[in-house]
Amino acid sequence: MASWTHFIPVFTILFLSLNIFSPHMVSADQRLIDIVCNDPAIKDHDRCLKTLSTPQGIAANNVNQLVEIAMNEGAMSGQKTLNVIEEMKKKKKNNRMVEAALQVCERTYMYSIDEFKLIAPELDYDTMGANYDVSLINPEVENCANAVKVARLNVPELEEGNRLADYYATLGYEMTQNMM
Repeated sequence: MASWTHFIPVFTILFLSLNIFSPHMVSADQRLIDIVCNDPAIKDHDRCLKTLSTPQGIAANNVNQLVEIAMNEGAMSGQKTLNVIEEMKKKKKNNRMVEAALQVCERTYMYSIDEFKLIAPELDYDTMGANYDVSLINPEVENCANAVKVARLNVPELEEGNRLADYYATLGYEMTQNMM
């Protein structure tokens, strides 16, 4: 019996993401967000609710639209971090370790931003591909975090950017995993 309770949110998400119900039959309110964020695969329930409980999230008619919101947030957050990295690159010209770390992080964020932007449109034709693509972001972010550690950089904005990129990638992965 317990195994069936896990399938109920998955089937609900599947039906909603396939647009089986017309937009007029499904109320565009907090319920869809609650269904997604209460899924056992979503590890940070409160942060998921905070991320998706925007006016656009509340107006979402399906899970694809919620994924798009989360991935757009990931891309915007990544762009802020990339801006910090680019500013640091202008200032830190002498230390090779710092330059190397910033180079790794710059590549990481350029890649991650592109991937975040790709995920939502990809859901329309390849859910499994979107899930795979979003899964590639976390290892890239880990490369940046490791490079920062090796260079002994203490940059709170960069560390927070890495945490947020990891969060958005994980959220995107967990959301798209349930759609397959």
